[in-house]
Amino acid sequence: MGMRINHYYEFGPFRLDLEQRLLLHEERPVPLAPKVIETLLLLVERAGSVVEKSQMMSELWPDRYVEESNLTQNIFTLRKALGESESKDQYIETVPKRGYRFVKPVKEVHEEIDDSAAETARGVRSATAQRQTTKRQAEPNITLAVLPLVNASEDSNLEYLSDGIIENIINTLSQLPQLRVITRSTVFRYKGQEADPQQVGRALGASAVLTGRIFQLGERLIIATELVDVAQGWQIWGEQYNRTLSDILSVQQEVSKHISEELRLKLTDEDEQKLGRYYNVAPEAYLYYLKGRYYYNKRTESGYQKAIESFEHAIDIDPGYALAYCGLADSYAAYDFYGILPPWEANPKAKAAALNALAIDDTLAEPHASLACVKMIYERDWVGAEKEFKRAIELNPNYVHSHNWYSHFLMAMGRIEESFNESRIALELDPLDQGVAQYLGWHYLHARQYDKSVKQLEQTLEQNPDFCLAHITLGMAYEQRSEFDKAIAEFQKAGQICKLSIIQGFIGHAYALAGRRDKAVQILEELSELSKRSYVPPYVIALIYTALSEKSEAFEWLDKAYAAQNEWLNWIKVAPEVDSLRSDPRFQKLIKLLKLPS
Repeated sequence: MGMRINHYYEFGPFRLDLEQRLLLHEERPVPLAPKVIETLLLLVERAGSVVEKSQMMSELWPDRYVEESNLTQNIFTLRKALGESESKDQYIETVPKRGYRFVKPVKEVHEEIDDSAAETARGVRSATAQRQTTKRQAEPNITLAVLPLVNASEDSNLEYLSDGIIENIINTLSQLPQLRVITRSTVFRYKGQEADPQQVGRALGASAVLTGRIFQLGERLIIATELVDVAQGWQIWGEQYNRTLSDILSVQQEVSKHISEELRLKLTDEDEQKLGRYYNVAPEAYLYYLKGRYYYNKRTESGYQKAIESFEHAIDIDPGYALAYCGLADSYAAYDFYGILPPWEANPKAKAAALNALAIDDTLAEPHASLACVKMIYERDWVGAEKEFKRAIELNPNYVHSHNWYSHFLMAMGRIEESFNESRIALELDPLDQGVAQYLGWHYLHARQYDKSVKQLEQTLEQNPDFCLAHITLGMAYEQRSEFDKAIAEFQKAGQICKLSIIQGFIGHAYALAGRRDKAVQILEELSELSKRSYVPPYVIALIYTALSEKSEAFEWLDKAYAAQNEWLNWIKVAPEVDSLRSDPRFQKLIKLLKLPS
């Protein structure tokens, strides 16, 4: 091994290494996708000059056609990585209708380095590599997949427990900056399978895979775990735990610590605190919390109700359990969307739960995201909501639901490009999360890209044919393509899965658009009568009147939706289903009442 030249660029506290295609911030790697790194390199090499959008797109994607939004997303990601959102220090300037300019001074460096030291530095990227001994030490770059536990006892009562154990290990380890952990919904496609860890690891792009089995003997749980090196196929570490249910928390903490040790992660004191944060809770409360998450993930009316009962049990046992309060807040926040509970009943409960979680631990991302949803959904406190979303993302950039719901917020504001960027980030973090996939279809709908919306939602329903909200959104997309029979069929499928009044409202809306006035009026009368006895989201009644071209009645019910804090109204600025009302002065009055940007 001899000496060689390392070529890199320096700007501010950053260094862009050309050989490794790696961005470093004060010697710490900044995780960026290859195309994002290539985008940065194009700008840095031409620092001070405008790089045309067309030129960038042809160089970044020379062999295929892509939309300009791909380039915009890369720029957005770079700005966040360079810290532009946290300070006034600008690196990338947008030149309207032309392209972008890198405005920071750039220093080009050619450095002689010893090849033997470079080889050592590259070695830390393997899960089984030795610690680097050179002066400039890089952090490990390891991707871990934690597969669902195999329920060896075939006891259905163990399902929520086995799912929850793995979800909690994933959530805990994803807090460590040196480790990339494959998301829950991605690995859960292997649930119930005796999957080969090496094959799974290669399919998911993981460096290491954790597998395990769980079975119950009386009051004792047996959990066997194995950590496998994907490249070589050998076992890095294995352990069997024979514990009682009350010890389940300590088992998860031990597994997380063992993984961090075996992968040779250098943990700071803050990292150690993150590993222990999720486990300082009464064991029985934790079991109820796992049940709550299990039911919440079903995304049904009965699922949310059972989730609330479970979270409340957890809080009764351990009033200091922040994550249980978050689960409670998120469940109540879903109630108005599905028309399960009136907003004036759901809102105080959701907000109280989110504030309790923050009072217990304001360094967790989850309660900030929960409070942001309350401020957005019920209070229409747009400034406060955005502040909380940004704080949640700052605390944990890998928390998918912060990005997903922040995208909802940005759509309500009419900031469609920013909304799409957050949606893409969420989908990149968790490609198989059904809620995120459904939302992308909803995004396309409100961006008036109806063909893309239909395609995305059809793909989502292929994965989960019983996803009620995806059927509703697909029906809305079909309406905008004037395919009313298909729209009605999708709404009816949703109605078979979820017995909710909002679905009847959408069916009535579709009948009216299809010219079947008698059917629409019949549903309208039924819902109007039902609204006198129980909660019916006023927005869906307004939709039927809108489709019937009865504008005065439509605005009357939209006013009721505003007074009731009905969540569906929050996206009226971009909702295509009310386009026929936009020219009416009453519409602009409503926009002002909602304090939405005009």
